Amino acid sequence: MPITTDMRKYGETVREQGKVALDEARKPWYAAVGAGDLAYGQLSQQLTQLPVEVQARLRRLQSGAGQIDAVHLRSAVETAAQQAVGAYGAYATQARETYESLAHRGELVVRRLRRSPEVKETFSKAEELVTEAGQAVAAAEEKVTKPGPVTTGKPATSRKAPAKRTAKA
Repeated sequence: MPITTDMRKYGETVREQGKVALDEARKPWYAAVGAGDLAYGQLSQQLTQLPVEVQARLRRLQSGAGQIDAVHLRSAVETAAQQAVGAYGAYATQARETYESLAHRGELVVRRLRRSPEVKETFSKAEELVTEAGQAVAAAEEKVTKPGPVTTGKPATSRKAPAKRTAKA
């Protein structure tokens, strides 16, 4: 088999194994991104609901404002604002804790994958193929760059050349 055919086969094998390895390696990162997206979505949903709750309380207070004096109204608004700030802080803390938990979980997954025999075997095979490919390239380069036989400048001795075959049509 010519070297180029071997190299092509090795290249295709390495490419296919690399695709499989990359697909498997990407899964934990995709899971981490998905978890982050989920946390962000839930946090943003809760934060969008928070102003609605504050506005509803404010409307209730304003509707009863004729019965309550300005001091009581101001106090109620300040209390609602403090509750909103507290809720925001609680949501932010929850999001941070969830993020830390997911990061730890992702780290454990990466460690497990690094110890996985399948992953180790795939990288071992890839290293072998790369080494073999490097050796084949070096051998091909040596053949190409190696100087040919030295000529002395003397005419070659007359030998009878073998008769050429004619191709049958």
